[in-house]
Amino acid sequence: MTKEFSHTLDWEIISKYLSGEMTESELEVFEAEMAVNPSYAEAIKASGKDLTLADLYLANEAFDSEYAWANVKKRIVSKKDITTHFSISRPSPLKAFFRLAASIIILFGIGLLVQTTYTHLYPNKTFVCEINEANKSITLDDGSVITLNSNSKLIYPRKFKTNERRVKLIGEAFFNIAKNPNKAFIINAKDAEVKVLGTSFNINAATNRVEVLVKTGKVQFSSINKPDNKLILISGDFASLKESILEKTIIRDDNYLSWKTRQMVFRDTKLNEVAKVLNRTYQVQIRFQEAELKDLALNSDFDHEPLDNILNYMCAPFNLVYEKNGNQILIKKAN
Repeated sequence: MTKEFSHTLDWEIISKYLSGEMTESELEVFEAEMAVNPSYAEAIKASGKDLTLADLYLANEAFDSEYAWANVKKRIVSKKDITTHFSISRPSPLKAFFRLAASIIILFGIGLLVQTTYTHLYPNKTFVCEINEANKSITLDDGSVITLNSNSKLIYPRKFKTNERRVKLIGEAFFNIAKNPNKAFIINAKDAEVKVLGTSFNINAATNRVEVLVKTGKVQFSSINKPDNKLILISGDFASLKESILEKTIIRDDNYLSWKTRQMVFRDTKLNEVAKVLNRTYQVQIRFQEAELKDLALNSDFDHEPLDNILNYMCAPFNLVYEKNGNQILIKKAN
C-alpha cells in the first residue's frame, strides 16, 4: 500500500532521535528527511533536549496566546456586566454582517498561521512502496514522474526551492524528469548524487552500491564524499558507485528494468537465473525442489504476461509443476 509519511507533531519520535533510541527503520527515514532539508535538520539538532524551542518559535513570533486569552476573558467579563445591568439589544443587520466578516478573516488568519508553521517545521513528504508490493508511481508538482520498486521510499519537499529540485531515494526507482534548464533535479541516494535537467533513468540503491542506468538524455553521477569524482552518462550508459569509487561499465542484463517494464527476454537462460528475474519483477520467492532443475534452459520473450502464464510456460516443456503459498513458489517434478 502506498503511504505518505506522517508529519504529526510527535516529539516522542524526535526525542528518540536525539537520545539515540530510534530503530534502524525509524532512523533511516528520519535522517533521509533531514538530508533533503538541511535547515530543518539544524533546527532539530540545535534544539537539543529542549524540544519545545523549534516548535514554539514561529508560533510565539506570530501569535501571543497569553495576550489573546486575556482579551477573551476581558470580553467575557464585559459581556457579563452588560447582561447584568442592561437588556441585550438585537444587533443591526449591518453590524451582524461586519461581525461575520471579521470572524471569517480571523479564521482564515489562524488557518494560514497553522499551515505556515506546519510547512516550516515539516517541509517534506515520503512516498512509499511497501515490500512485496508492485511498483508505484507518483507525479511531482513539476511534472516529473517517479516509479518506485518494491520496498523503496522517496522523500521529497512539499515545495521545491527556487534554484533546484532535490529529493532523497531509499531503494530503487525509475525517474522520468520534467525538463527545466533553470532548475536542476538532484537525487541523493546513499553516498551518491545524480544531477539532471530533464531525462529518464534508473537508480538502484537497494544493495551495497548505487547503480545508475540512463534510458534517455544525460545525467551527472558523482560521489557526495568526493564531489570531484564524477561521471557524465548518456543514453545506454551504466555506472556504479561503491566506497566512493565510480565505475562505468556495459550492462549485460537484458532484464535489468523488467521490474518496471514487465518485459523479459531469455536466451538459453538457466531456470535459476529466470527465477531471479521473476523474483525481482513480481516480488516473489521461487525455489526448486530438485537442484538439477536449476540448470534447465529457457528460450522465450514475455511482455506484461501474468506470472502464472510464465510459470506454466516454464514448467510444461520439462514436465514440471509449481505450488504457490502466498509469495512463495516451489517448482518440482510432476508425479
